[in-house]
Amino acid sequence: MKELKLAITHYKILHTVFSLNQLSLFPNQEGVHKVLTGNDRNEYEDIRNIPTFGTLISYSSKKICHYILSLIRHAFLKNVYDEGTQEFYLQITKKGEDVLNLFLAKRKTSYRKTTKPIKLSIIRLEK
Repeated sequence: MKELKLAITHYKILHTVFSLNQLSLFPNQEGVHKVLTGNDRNEYEDIRNIPTFGTLISYSSKKICHYILSLIRHAFLKNVYDEGTQEFYLQITKKGEDVLNLFLAKRKTSYRKTTKPIKLSIIRLEK
């Protein structure tokens, strides 16, 4: 299999899953999308402190899913099954951790959080 050339988006996904796993939280693909797009309507308050929270606000769920699948295919992430919910959740592998640690050691700046400008749908006009 051809080796995967990792982009910054791959690293952000790995860092997101790693950070959640450190908190004993295991996201599904939708959960990763919520963190990266800064969706704060979530189950856990701790995710707002994750370094990658809100760093990919323009990415669709489908696009992030594509990146996640490539990381699973190349053994950077793996699916773990939960009997209670009967769903698969993501866990970072040793290979994924090693690559992420190398990336973080070389990285000098933190991720830039972005915010969507709020466009008002109702405004007050003075007559």
